[in-house]
Amino acid sequence: MSPFGGGDWAPKAAVMKAILFVAFGLLFARLFYLQVMRGDFYRQLSENNYTRNIVLRSPRGMILDRNGAILCRNRVSFSLVLDTSRQGDLGATLLAMQRILGLCMTKDQVKAAQARSAVPSLAVIARDVPTSLVEKVEARQSEMPLLAVEMEARREYPYGALLGHSLGYVGLISPEESEKLHIAITDPFIEVGKSGVERAANALLMGKNGRRTAQVNSLGREVDNPSLRLPGVGVQEEPTPGKAVQLTLDVKLQTLLEAAFGEESGSALFMNPSTGEILAWVSMPEFDPNLFCGTISPAAWKALSEDPRHPLLNRPIQGAYPAGSSFKPFVALVGLEEGILTPSTVYSCPGSWNFGGNVFHCWAKAGHGAVDILTAIQNSCNVFFYKAANDIGIERIARWGAKFGLGKPTGVDIPGEGSGVLPSPEWKAAHHLGPWYAGETLPVGIGQGYLTVTPMQLLSFYSTLAEGGVRVRPHIVAGPPEVLERTDVSPSSIEIVKEGLWRVVQSGTGKACRIEGLDVCAKTGTAQVVVASSGKNTYSLEKELRDHAWFAGFAPRKDPQVAFVIMVEHGGHGGDIAAKIAKVGLEYLFFGKEPSAEQPPAAAPSKPPQEDASGARDQARAVTSAEARHAG
Repeated sequence: MSPFGGGDWAPKAAVMKAILFVAFGLLFARLFYLQVMRGDFYRQLSENNYTRNIVLRSPRGMILDRNGAILCRNRVSFSLVLDTSRQGDLGATLLAMQRILGLCMTKDQVKAAQARSAVPSLAVIARDVPTSLVEKVEARQSEMPLLAVEMEARREYPYGALLGHSLGYVGLISPEESEKLHIAITDPFIEVGKSGVERAANALLMGKNGRRTAQVNSLGREVDNPSLRLPGVGVQEEPTPGKAVQLTLDVKLQTLLEAAFGEESGSALFMNPSTGEILAWVSMPEFDPNLFCGTISPAAWKALSEDPRHPLLNRPIQGAYPAGSSFKPFVALVGLEEGILTPSTVYSCPGSWNFGGNVFHCWAKAGHGAVDILTAIQNSCNVFFYKAANDIGIERIARWGAKFGLGKPTGVDIPGEGSGVLPSPEWKAAHHLGPWYAGETLPVGIGQGYLTVTPMQLLSFYSTLAEGGVRVRPHIVAGPPEVLERTDVSPSSIEIVKEGLWRVVQSGTGKACRIEGLDVCAKTGTAQVVVASSGKNTYSLEKELRDHAWFAGFAPRKDPQVAFVIMVEHGGHGGDIAAKIAKVGLEYLFFGKEPSAEQPPAAAPSKPPQEDASGARDQARAVTSAEARHAG
């Protein structure tokens, strides 16, 4: 018997052969279709079946001044990136880069760039490159398969160095900032604010990146052929642009004040005392934040960091100085509130005062005679305030200083604020400086000794004085006012101090700021820098040995609308340079007046004020050998 089950096996074999013939025929036909008829199509598809997530970068928001002037914007910029996740040889790419672009890099340098990058496979090798270089990369991409061009929106500050310290600058995010700000690093070009408004308002300004899934070929180039598009390719998430931030600054006022400083160093602040809106933030010398928009060169960084004028110091909040006579109105207010002083209180000023065997001098060698509180403020009598401070006591001065925010940051919305020093027995003990001696209170009474303030702190005091004891938070980003403290100060005490400050400008040490039609209340201050200036005319000294010049106050006397502080480092007398700078700002704000183009800077020194012509300085030492310094 047949092993195939009888004689019927032949028809079955024929059927199987037919099936196999048809199957192989279909297979060959399919292969012919794929390899011959559609070969080019699938060959191209195989070269383009790569997908990549492309970051859609969110532009940072613009920064505007109070009147809508653009202080900061974005510009298109191109960067070169080595993408080691692509197919290609790194060594060959580096050789081609040297030959075609003139860029010399070693593999070790590439590894170092990858280590700095937020995305390990991407090595940022050049930022803000010229379009001529971009064109060469695009034209000869096949020779440099690992090299890519990335487009960025870089920051641009059209006013240059005019607003460097207030606006600040941005830089690439660090791992520490990523953790602190809760920003995942998915892009090597994520930038965050490093200082100024850019840092303070970073969350509003930076927005959120989007992403797009793109189809690219083996060279990393995008494929834009709908017939070859793979599933999932296209826009996945649109970027959210950063929001525009409006500031309280007036760029015109800023321009006039910086011009008034000329070549002088120092700071100037103007603020609405009822709202805390800062109208001008001057820190001289300024720096140009555009320097940090690209990769700052070592030479530029060295020039900035080693400049003896310290252009990177944000003086309004980081410069701490003796307040000089600008502190005397505070002492007068404390004395009035504590009942130690009254309008009829009179101290005799023979030109000096012997206290504990140490002689404390007034700036007027012949003295002021019998002096009441108004005359003492008007003529800045040192002896009056030595005696007042001694009667008031350091404890009361320190307690009231804390109420007015001295000795601690004001809370202004620019990062990096210092605190100054409000001295007290507790402060001295905490710093292991020994016990407090009575003679150390006297220099504090004229704004010297251990006392130091930042210009922002002094502005806060004069603003609080203008508002009758209401202290608001200073702010540069537009927003509602915030009251920090309401100090219970009697209106009569406020009015007495205001009267004294008004007299300073009308006929006292601040006459250089007298403005017809505007009642300005202000106080001059001349803070001794070194003991070497004692007993000498400050203008006869080398620049770095001259006294610091203060001028602080508010205007108008009734219903104050602006408070201000001018501080000129080594500027001599507050009634000279600093008062003239303040006048420039006040005349613009209240009358729209601007200095003529031919007019020299307000900071060009004139003849020293008569009351300081003697150049006398307080040369006495207190019980603990603390220098009792002059304030004028």
